Amino acid sequence: MKSIFSTFKGLHKDGKPLDFLATWKKTFDKASERETTLFQKMYCDSWFTTNTPQMSLTAEALVGKYNLRIMATLIGDESPTPMRRSDGFDVWTKEIPRVGHKFPMYARDYRKLMEVYENPRLSESAKVKQIEKTLTHDMKDAYLGCKDVMDFIALMAFSNWGVAQFVPEINNPGGRKYEVDYQMPETNKLVSAFLWNSANTKAGKLSPVLMLSAICSDLRNRGIEPGEILMSQDLYFWLRMDETTRLLVHGNDKKAQTVTTAQMADLLAGNEIPPVTVITRKMGMDMDGKRKSLEPWNHNFICIKPAGVIGEIQPAIEDSELIEEENVDYMNAGGGIRIAKWRTGESTGQVAAEYTQGSGRLLPLITEIGAIICLQVRGFEEKEVPADANGVARTYWTKSEFESATSLEVG
Repeated sequence: MKSIFSTFKGLHKDGKPLDFLATWKKTFDKASERETTLFQKMYCDSWFTTNTPQMSLTAEALVGKYNLRIMATLIGDESPTPMRRSDGFDVWTKEIPRVGHKFPMYARDYRKLMEVYENPRLSESAKVKQIEKTLTHDMKDAYLGCKDVMDFIALMAFSNWGVAQFVPEINNPGGRKYEVDYQMPETNKLVSAFLWNSANTKAGKLSPVLMLSAICSDLRNRGIEPGEILMSQDLYFWLRMDETTRLLVHGNDKKAQTVTTAQMADLLAGNEIPPVTVITRKMGMDMDGKRKSLEPWNHNFICIKPAGVIGEIQPAIEDSELIEEENVDYMNAGGGIRIAKWRTGESTGQVAAEYTQGSGRLLPLITEIGAIICLQVRGFEEKEVPADANGVARTYWTKSEFESATSLEVG
């Protein structure tokens, strides 16, 4: 049966007859046309563009291998134009997974809405406000929960060597085991030679700001322009308060003073280090009927990425759009996400309830994975650091170098 919200007739808003579901369909359509973010902005809204939903369930992305453009040849007026090899890209392919969840509203909750709808003492605007509040809550949770998956994949990949993993027992209850490996180049997987802690900075083994400056300099030599550094709140606070940072900002005489966020920003800019984006993202996870907090970001990692967009979200047409059920209300929410509402009851042999479902087939494609750095700074066992050919001790390893020397323990 169709949604109970289609039964609330005779109400007006702004002097016009109100159809609650039709209004939401228009809201989603307008948001999609104008590329407007609904409810709240997420990381995926800033870092990814959204492609048109496709029929195929295989996502393909052109992933850049090289960071230097090939310069055009200076040629004579009558000379042919030289041919270039088109091997500057890899094609990355992956299955587009289905994401989804649904929320029930049982008869007891519907009774409350009916009390509002039929109460002669309430004004029409008050009735509309209460019904819209309930409907918006259902729509918001269903819609944003699907977008949460895009943030989850991106944030986990940016703090886990370019890999995002879904394991039913850990972070995907009721779902499937699934892995997205963006094939980050080995040269972009780095491990600090020393743990980022106060003991190492006081001992003179480590200066985190100078290390970041060196890594950014190396990136520019490779043709990569770093534009943003991602790290957890606790790591950023430690970096601001560490003695080496205070010394760089205030000098010996005033190094006891704290470093403000404005001073930290100036310090980073002065050392050609891009600004820091603090990652505080958490999602709710329903595990065995209990809501638990889930953090996709690994606090032991720092990510250095180009500024702005680094990929695209590729949706596929949802199954329900191909084969719609007659007694279900559907809404395309944009970006490949689809909202469905329906009722159950005696005729279906189920408990009387209204269901709101958000679902979609979509996957974030990181097209600039070759320009993204994962740096592990905590959660590993230190190893004696050998000097390079010039007798200078290195400050960071590649992951493969580190693993060949010792066992890497990701905490």
